[in-house]
Amino acid sequence: MPRHLKHTMIAVMAIGLVIAVLWRAGMTQGWLGSLDKTAPRPIQLRIWDWWSPSSNEEYGDYFAALEETFEQRNPDVNLVYQTVPFANYVQKLSTAMVGQTPPDLFQSSVFWAEGFYQRGMLHPLNDLISNDPVNSDGSRLEEAAFLPSAWQHNHTQEGVVFGMPMIIDASCLVWNLDILERAAQQDDEIRAMFVRHPEGSVDYDHIRFEAIKDWAHFRRITKKLTTYTPDGEVDQAGFTIQAYGGAGVLPPWLAGNGTRFQDLGGSRAMFDSPAGIETMTFLARLYWEDRVSPSFRRELTPAERFQEGKTACIPAGTWSGKDIIRNTMGWDHFGKTAFPPGPHGSGQKTVTWGNMLVISNRSPNVEAAWRYIKFVCSLEGNLLRSKYLGYNGPRLDFYETERWQQALAERPYLSNVKQICLVGDKLRHTEIIAADHQANPIVETILLRYPDIMNGRGPYPSIEAAMHEAARNVNKVYERYNRQVTQWQGQDE
Repeated sequence: MPRHLKHTMIAVMAIGLVIAVLWRAGMTQGWLGSLDKTAPRPIQLRIWDWWSPSSNEEYGDYFAALEETFEQRNPDVNLVYQTVPFANYVQKLSTAMVGQTPPDLFQSSVFWAEGFYQRGMLHPLNDLISNDPVNSDGSRLEEAAFLPSAWQHNHTQEGVVFGMPMIIDASCLVWNLDILERAAQQDDEIRAMFVRHPEGSVDYDHIRFEAIKDWAHFRRITKKLTTYTPDGEVDQAGFTIQAYGGAGVLPPWLAGNGTRFQDLGGSRAMFDSPAGIETMTFLARLYWEDRVSPSFRRELTPAERFQEGKTACIPAGTWSGKDIIRNTMGWDHFGKTAFPPGPHGSGQKTVTWGNMLVISNRSPNVEAAWRYIKFVCSLEGNLLRSKYLGYNGPRLDFYETERWQQALAERPYLSNVKQICLVGDKLRHTEIIAADHQANPIVETILLRYPDIMNGRGPYPSIEAAMHEAARNVNKVYERYNRQVTQWQGQDE
């Protein structure tokens, strides 16, 4: 072979290899994507998200499907995705909003959405919603299309809508059905927790939504499911409590007892009410008196013990099924319920939240951004997330689809998910990180030092006194934040 031809072939192969590597890394999307577009796309729609294809290939497949479908139907728009780590989201967004290239729209956690709007960073959606024609699937993006629990974090108390729900999550109890099934062979009360087949036999793959009647029933069941080593240590836990989760353990149990962590306006803490103190005491008694939980260990999470088959029940979330299956190499014999009612509660309860798509107030492409939101938050968009990510959806019509029925057949642990989401109160939403910083040390101290407190030898004279101190500290966070909100609003005027 002539030397010049050999060199040419080597060069072509090298270029091809570089292109292949860059394509896999996602670095040539704008350049190579433009090669198959017959017409220019004048709108470059910048979209931020923390879902990273580099950490999970499912996200890559999902975004590729979104991009292909949306751009096919919207030939004037080129989607430009940018991944921003969750931990850096607020800081980077705050910087970008005063820079030259802010995002047009982005996924917002309920942790930040209200604050973003109050700082004047988000475009209100009310006019876009009211002027929107009926979608091709016969529905519009309006409150009536969504689960009531999904439409809680995306608007102000005055009715200003600043985000559109794209997912729905809820806290829940996750039960090891292998442990329950073994215990049910000899225990009628535990056997009654399972669904029955039409002919009356026990369906050991499905736990009843109301499997636990109330807190007294929960204590009784978890004690039955707890076993001990010869030296008295918990071997198989009926329930696992993590003291080092701080205030994060409280909200779903508070909901079950008819109260909340904070008021809806974000102006005062409510967890030190009589129902809140009762809730804190209940959790401490599960550990210290009932002894259904393994010893508190900062380095071992409830999820890890559950995945090792050493715990019958843990607090987790409706999203957790995929993680459990992945971390256990395919085990899926578990079920989910909401939280049972306490003495001040009524019915099964939990807390829910729906992360949302929002439009930047600096976006020059509001109309195109709204088109994208309509697609992503439509029934079709919900089905795409179910297909590629395995997520349930915030829309009511999602649960009537063949796709959802197929998911229920393939993954029985999803059987109660819709009901769990429907009974959810609004997850606390005001300055969560700052509030936790104030409340966590006190809640942890209550759990760790409960016997000393009850015997008058603890750092607080009573559980009530400790909870009041935590609430006072959290209220200072709310007062400071609301003063800041007043200043922001004054600047806007």
